[in-house]
Amino acid sequence: MISKERVKELALEKIVELDYFLVDVKVSSTNEITVLFDNEEGVGIKECLFVSRHIEGNIDRDIEDYQLTVCSPGIEKRFVVKEQYLKNIGRGVKVKTDEGDIIKGELKSYSDKNIVVETSKKQKKKKELLIEQITIPTDTIIETKLIIKFK
Repeated sequence: MISKERVKELALEKIVELDYFLVDVKVSSTNEITVLFDNEEGVGIKECLFVSRHIEGNIDRDIEDYQLTVCSPGIEKRFVVKEQYLKNIGRGVKVKTDEGDIIKGELKSYSDKNIVVETSKKQKKKKELLIEQITIPTDTIIETKLIIKFK
């Protein structure tokens, strides 16, 4: 089986060179390899090919056969690394906590200890919006996803 650490090492060599960040590396028991990376502007085909060719050039298919996928994490996937939080400050997110709470709002800030999400609710009898900033400790977050809005 191909080592996840080896794939991660190879991927990082080129991802860092591109000034992107690594999101995740997965290697299944059948050698299906997935490398996810991103940056502020997103990932293009050229960047995926650059990273993919580097990995393929350093893992011998004659020794172990594998399937390689190199791409961005996609907008529907949960956040895995802090860089995804930083990239999405100012955007709508949905956060699930270990207490079962679901908080939807605009991601305002990120630190290693907590995130701040600004929520807004219409008050029933008044025509005002109730805006609240909620601080969520990062160690209580089960999942954070981007809220996709179509215009």
